[in-house]
Amino acid sequence: MKNKKRIPFAVCLTAALFAGMVTAHAYAILAAGGFTPVPTQVVPYKGFSSSINSAISSACSAWNGAGAGSLVTRSSSTHSNTQFPLKNGANQITHTNMGKNEMMMDTRLTEVKIVGVIAYNTEVDINVNTAYPWSTTGDPNAYDFQNCFTHELGHLLGLNDENSKSDSTMYSVTSVGETKKRTLAQDDKNGINAIY
Repeated sequence: MKNKKRIPFAVCLTAALFAGMVTAHAYAILAAGGFTPVPTQVVPYKGFSSSINSAISSACSAWNGAGAGSLVTRSSSTHSNTQFPLKNGANQITHTNMGKNEMMMDTRLTEVKIVGVIAYNTEVDINVNTAYPWSTTGDPNAYDFQNCFTHELGHLLGLNDENSKSDSTMYSVTSVGETKKRTLAQDDKNGINAIY
């Protein structure tokens, strides 16, 4: 009788121990060192509206509020560059028509520093493809700028696309009218805190 009680207990204890050893991460790291130095700034294109600039600031605030401290801000200065990407020492947000066969927003690591086996982003440019309709209001017929830009800032900060959780900001697929990526999911926060 006593043996029958011990076997289920032993099985449950063993299962609990192994369950505690399994760690599942729903984030992917692009640059293990993240961006250096932080906080950094993104420099917007001079033709952006005040609502786009506000969306950029809000996207920065989302990542800054993830628990890893101040990581990125929108610069008060602007640029008129239309070349993308451009290695010039600034994290520029450009605004060019790349056609509908290209990404809606595209992030390019224009400079990476390797220290030992750790990669650090040191310059990153982001292009907003004007071939697509953009909105800052959640318009059901346009792509939400803040939704997409928050995702792209994740790349600048060192995260990669993560395609197992569709509710995460770093999930690589979006649709018109979607705004849920404006707010970081716990997996996004876990990923950024793993880097910084």
